[in-house]
Amino acid sequence: MKRTIFVIGLTLLLAMTFTIPVFAGGWAVVTLDELPGEVEAGQPFEIGFMVRQHGVTPLSGQSPIIRAYLDGTKQSVSVIAEDEGGVGHYAAILTLPESGTWQWEIEAFGAAQPMPALTVVDASVTVAKSEPVAASNPSTYPLLVGGVGLLGAIGGLLALQRKVRWATAFVMAGILVSGVGFVSAAGQPKVASEAKQPVSLSADEQVSLGRNLFIAKGCTLCHSHSETNKFREFGVDMGPNLTNFTASPEYLRIWLKDPSAAKSTAKMPSLGLSESEIEALIAFINDK
Repeated sequence: MKRTIFVIGLTLLLAMTFTIPVFAGGWAVVTLDELPGEVEAGQPFEIGFMVRQHGVTPLSGQSPIIRAYLDGTKQSVSVIAEDEGGVGHYAAILTLPESGTWQWEIEAFGAAQPMPALTVVDASVTVAKSEPVAASNPSTYPLLVGGVGLLGAIGGLLALQRKVRWATAFVMAGILVSGVGFVSAAGQPKVASEAKQPVSLSADEQVSLGRNLFIAKGCTLCHSHSETNKFREFGVDMGPNLTNFTASPEYLRIWLKDPSAAKSTAKMPSLGLSESEIEALIAFINDK
């Protein structure tokens, strides 16, 4: 009997340990600036994020800890983020030493907030992207031909002034060669710098990205959703349950861009989401 009472008491004590900070104002929401891109083993990358008390007020003066754990091992990495940028914004440089799947979290004010898993690849398997070599550009050859022809025509004109018999033929040949060269150069396609084209995602990939953003932007702390509830260390459910929620993309674009524009009394702050992030979140929220 005494042992049963002890176990119950210990359980209640642990529950109070995690819940009292929440009701006493000791909780905050971490919002990643962006999801990390391709992560290479042993290569440093930056993590930037906002910390907002109660999900609303930017919180300064913290020393957030980023912890990462390699699946299937006891290996872990931790760093302390520092103030950088505006009030409530922090950043840290993280280096994950081995390839594999890393689980990670950020503890900023209260309980740690889990983030979407990171897939780390070996640096040796990453394809190096070299700069294009200017000398290999084929459009330069017609210009050279045109220039040689032009010089030939000028030389023919000078010879014509001296009444050289072959000068007229040389001028005509030079004009012909230069004309062909310059016309060919004009017809060459322009070699533009290799700008990154937006990657087209499938519907499933868009939903998966939206799910990861839902976690990374801290939506899980204020909104219950069956697809992300396992990432909740705790939840305050300040917003509606989004498991079965759907809305028009037009409305969601306004809400996610600036909640106060959709509802003047909205408690949710503007998260500074990009257009692509908004579209991915819409795909996830409306995926039923």
